Amino acid sequence: MDTSSVDVAVVGTLNMDVIVQVTRMPEVGETVLGQSVSERPGGKGANQALAAAGLASTMLVGVVGRDDAGDRLLAVQDAGGVDTVYVSRVDEASGQAIIEVDDAGDNRIVVLVGANANLSTAHVEHALDAALPRVVLTQLESPSEVTAAVAAWCSRRSRRLLLNPSPVAELPGAVLAAADPLVVNEHEARFYASDDTDDPVAVAHALLEVATSAVITLGADGVVVAADGAVARIDVARVRAVDTTGAGDVFAGVLAAHLAHDSGLVEAAEQAAAAATAHVARRPPAVE
Repeated sequence: MDTSSVDVAVVGTLNMDVIVQVTRMPEVGETVLGQSVSERPGGKGANQALAAAGLASTMLVGVVGRDDAGDRLLAVQDAGGVDTVYVSRVDEASGQAIIEVDDAGDNRIVVLVGANANLSTAHVEHALDAALPRVVLTQLESPSEVTAAVAAWCSRRSRRLLLNPSPVAELPGAVLAAADPLVVNEHEARFYASDDTDDPVAVAHALLEVATSAVITLGADGVVVAADGAVARIDVARVRAVDTTGAGDVFAGVLAAHLAHDSGLVEAAEQAAAAATAHVARRPPAVE
């Protein structure tokens, strides 16, 4: 891919996921028997890049280790059409995530950062300067200074920033203000809106006080989009969830791709919601 100009740049993590299937989640101090264990490539950055690459030219900026996991992580990105020229390698173990998935399709995740901790602001700024993406998508699994640098770069270059602040953490006002949109689930939305109400429309209005626009994902209850002082609700098809792991990343990646192609925010969110719904209804393949 010619990185002189790409549609979407994703700045984020690459992890090898270890998935343990359980009938139900254990209580504190309890032991339960696992039904199966498998591996598959993941990491929020990697997942989002693959989702975007199916619809738009996409590059990934990140770090993996010089290990077997790093080889496999890069191979999956390359096969998915993601430009990995700015994924660097270090002498450290690649990131890993331990994921429990129960029979209801719900999950609990523990992330081991590993090589991802080596992502630097200098590397990120160099990659973005070289690629000049139309849209930049990032999360909060990378070092906090990287998130700030991405927001500053987008503001300086007048590029659109999609900020998916997960895992949730306090952020400078300038970072939140640069988000267009802020892509959050209902729990993250209440955190950044400083509003404990159960009304997602009210929370969406509150988010417009801190971000340029906002998209709140509500799982089976759909999506709320807030922009230009208005709020819209999007319904989604009801499906049986097989595994919700990565659904939010599919949503964010597809949203970024459609926005890079000049779709309106509501239209892009509709397409992203449909893709995420299809994702939870089937189990992604494991890595052998």
